[in-house]
Amino acid sequence: MTPEGIVTNFRSLVSTDVWRDLIDRGRPQTYPYNSVLLAQGESPDCVIALVDGLVKVAQSNEGGDHLTLMLRGPGEVLGEMGALLNRPRSATVTAARRCTTVVLAAHAFRGYVERHRLETVIYQLTVERLNSHERLRADLVNLPSIARVARVVSLLADEIGRPQGIAGLLVELGMPRTELATMAAMRRSSVLSALGELQSAGILILGRRRLVITDLHRLRTVACGKEVLGCKSRVDTTPAM
Repeated sequence: MTPEGIVTNFRSLVSTDVWRDLIDRGRPQTYPYNSVLLAQGESPDCVIALVDGLVKVAQSNEGGDHLTLMLRGPGEVLGEMGALLNRPRSATVTAARRCTTVVLAAHAFRGYVERHRLETVIYQLTVERLNSHERLRADLVNLPSIARVARVVSLLADEIGRPQGIAGLLVELGMPRTELATMAAMRRSSVLSALGELQSAGILILGRRRLVITDLHRLRTVACGKEVLGCKSRVDTTPAM
């Protein structure tokens, strides 16, 4: 969710009737944990609406490395730009936990978009995603290690955070915490160290595949580089492994 508590995804930008029309026109399908929903490079023959669950979006580079880009939660549509532009998938989408979805053929999705005049909505969402990714890349250049990790966790809170208890925010990762390294452009050991510092400061509670943010305001302060914790917060210029 955003700092104002509003999730920005496809579902949040359309009416209940428009979302329901998408669900009614598609074919229900469940994906077990770690299964591939969409594969990078494949033909864009369908669009998937994520009703429940969590997915990991990743890209493979020329060296064969798999780089985690983001996690997405319920209310997303997946593969929409490839279907609209008839271009191969630009990333691989994997179930980070069991996912309940609706699958719609690409031609049917194009008709749905035209029927409800959603071109502007999808363009807006795509631009916001690209801008968010570019801002993250720019922010990570000179931030110290702990601020980098705080910045990534803060972004995940905006994307998939859910209320936990009175004032907490739960971020289900659905993957080992070390995978945050590619998102933060850091070594895995540096990410684990930074997460430990954030926990020691009372900002996070660490679980095996989840984080609970107990002080969102301080997390964002650290993410902006306005608060430095501990003595390990030097700039980590080593690429993620």
